[in-house]
Amino acid sequence: MNFKSTLMLALISSVTGLLVAVFAFLPTPFNALVGLLTAGLVIWYFRKIEGRGARIAFIIWTVVYFLFFTVLIAAVRYRMGPV
Repeated sequence: MNFKSTLMLALISSVTGLLVAVFAFLPTPFNALVGLLTAGLVIWYFRKIEGRGARIAFIIWTVVYFLFFTVLIAAVRYRMGPV
């Protein structure tokens, strides 16, 4: 992997992880839109990248970013108090 594809992997996987984390906290009509946006982004990235290793790295880093952003969003919501 070269530098450009590594940066693309980091950017797309972090955005995808953030969208999946936001999906978990949004109410019903809005989380469907975020889910469709996330699915479109994943399909676009998988069509762009053909290597198996890059796809596996994408999935692993997306899960890592999802866990990070989920904890971050939950901490911010806890700090803000009851809604």
